[in-house]
Amino acid sequence: MTTNTKKTMIEEIQKKDEIDVVQKQLQKFQQSLNKDQKKLIEETDKLVSSASDSEVKSLSTNLDIFYNFSVKLKSILPIQTMLTDTIKNFKNIEWTNAQLIKFTNRVLCATLGKNYDTIQGQDEYYYNVLRRVSVCIVYELIHSVVNTNNAFSNPVGRTPKKIYISMKAINKDVDLKKKYNKEGGDYAYVSFEELLSISKQFVLKVKDDTREYASKLVKMLRALEEYTADAQNFDTIDTEIKKEEISLIEMMTCRFLSMLDTDNQLETMANIKVYLDNAKLKDGLINFHESYDTNKIKCVNFVNFTNSKPIIAETGEQLLKQLSSQ
Repeated sequence: MTTNTKKTMIEEIQKKDEIDVVQKQLQKFQQSLNKDQKKLIEETDKLVSSASDSEVKSLSTNLDIFYNFSVKLKSILPIQTMLTDTIKNFKNIEWTNAQLIKFTNRVLCATLGKNYDTIQGQDEYYYNVLRRVSVCIVYELIHSVVNTNNAFSNPVGRTPKKIYISMKAINKDVDLKKKYNKEGGDYAYVSFEELLSISKQFVLKVKDDTREYASKLVKMLRALEEYTADAQNFDTIDTEIKKEEISLIEMMTCRFLSMLDTDNQLETMANIKVYLDNAKLKDGLINFHESYDTNKIKCVNFVNFTNSKPIIAETGEQLLKQLSSQ
């Protein structure tokens, strides 16, 4: 008998002894329970079962919602609301969390005849369901991966159903194939959670786990960016609360600019400067868009002080290039 074999046998014996000790402790625990305690434990067990049933149902329902939007309703979705003068094709959109929020608001909520502002305020859970499935819907609209002939599995027992999708793109990536399609077939059934993970990878170009290693600042800024993606107004009409919101925006804007300045992020600061100025004026950059009434407030043109020619820039890079010639 080799040394490794002896070691394995000893470890197995120790493991069995530990299991026996735990079993005896559990038996003793069960015997120590009184009638009221046993009743309370039974009630808790039923609650856990009920919650797990709801979770199984929810995962299956999420797939149904995904399928209805991306397959059955595909031809009537108002996806034109996502297009602009520069983005004329839905497949050319560069997807971010902010874009997914717009998609949820302008396409999904609109299809259901819901006002997204009202839904977010009055039925947050309803809105969150749409947010959760939005990336999966976009994935299908762009890549058409669902096999509609055998769309859903027939789950046995208390397990959620799965959906049948193409593995063509996944099979090209060794890691993805290993994770989602070990058998290597052209199609495979995936759960909603797996579909969500795959969708994020192909639509947002990120792996789920990579986002967990972000800094604390990035995580907070992501949440703020998502929250303000479609922001047009302040959250409240209450004068005092609005006053505090404005004060915090001013303070944090100055802090962020100081952080950029300390790290010599000049081009980023220049991009912000160009955003704050009106780049369309022929006589040079001038403070903040068309917000000022120039008949009442005299604004200072941003000019090249050597030759008095106006600086006209639409990007931070253009601005820095002109300033560097001084």
